[in-house]
Amino acid sequence: MATHTHCRICQQPLPGAILDLGTMPLANSFVSSPDEFADEPSYPLAVTTCGTCGLAQLTCTVPAEQLYREYIYVSSTSEAVQAHGDRLAADLSQRYRWHEADLLVEVASNDGTVLKAFQKRGLRVLGVEPARNVAAMATAAGVPTTADFFTEESAIALVADSGRAAGILARHVFAHVDDLDDFLRGVSRLLHDNGILVIEVPYFGALVDNLEFDTVYHEHLSYFSLRPLEYLFAKHGFQVMDVDRVSLHGGSMILHVGRLNAHVQSDRVRLMREEEQARQLTDISTLRQFAEAVRQWKTQFESVIADLVSTGATLIGYGAAAKGNTLLNYCPSAAQPLRCLLDRNPLKHGRYTPGTHVPVASTDQWEAYAATHMLILAWNFQEEIVRQMHPFAQGGGRFIIPIPEPRLI
Repeated sequence: MATHTHCRICQQPLPGAILDLGTMPLANSFVSSPDEFADEPSYPLAVTTCGTCGLAQLTCTVPAEQLYREYIYVSSTSEAVQAHGDRLAADLSQRYRWHEADLLVEVASNDGTVLKAFQKRGLRVLGVEPARNVAAMATAAGVPTTADFFTEESAIALVADSGRAAGILARHVFAHVDDLDDFLRGVSRLLHDNGILVIEVPYFGALVDNLEFDTVYHEHLSYFSLRPLEYLFAKHGFQVMDVDRVSLHGGSMILHVGRLNAHVQSDRVRLMREEEQARQLTDISTLRQFAEAVRQWKTQFESVIADLVSTGATLIGYGAAAKGNTLLNYCPSAAQPLRCLLDRNPLKHGRYTPGTHVPVASTDQWEAYAATHMLILAWNFQEEIVRQMHPFAQGGGRFIIPIPEPRLI
């Protein structure tokens, strides 16, 4: 792991850590056996804000090869992601009049769940996915996928093989990119002159508003607001043409990016810029206030769990997601009473959560644990999970929602 001392957008020196969550294992590095517990590596997890451009970012960087070549998150396990992909395909295809001859490239396309929605609309699609195991799943499902990282070098190869793209989709990958300049040089190589880059990324404003500190993990190197992104895009001859706000993953923004002066800019961009300025979203003081709120939340959450345990409650969790592992490692005393974590992803079944070593089981095994309370760690899919686990509630079980404040439903 390398210490990150200069801003990855403007290259100015960074201040020290402001939100410090301690030392944690990688959030998606599940452990196969108790024999591996003692040798599990962990790394500092802390965030600071650039005083020049305002980008919030981690203070340390784990190499991408270590994080992504083998991966166990797959998009198809989420009904919400599938539905979102369908809506996105309908909206973008109509908005930009993409047709059968057009190429759509998705960066970090995972198992091809979202690209399938564009395929159904007749588009020519290509996925770029660094996790070899997940890329193989997509290819087997009929979604052509290249098992590689997206860089300027790989973009040159893509153009040679498939031609230039009318659209490039980068859903929940931009925050994972260390060299943002190289990424955008790749976009410039691959994208048609009048093409559109669509970036979907968790919004830093939503993170602050909803106390979503569990969105912080080693894969998420940056926490984006509009101001630093506009600075970055301008460096590479691009401009944000439009921005949409969506609720997925706790609050995300979808940026529509084109070459400078190639498209008309929406008023929504100006309004978001003004809103961020008014609330001083990118100031260092905002992250300091957030860090203090997180410390107060930790005390409250651990107290809620301790009170439940003291009254004889039996606890399990739902959602062996990366965000859940950040939360449990930040609050280990709350992880200890959990008998298991339920998850729909079969790649996680039979494994143990990183750091806290809670066993992961299939969602159909919930009755075996005789739980009275279920902690929903994947709270961003709360409605979907509560619907799936209706039999648990019918039997008198109660759900614990941890974010933005601990509460029982």
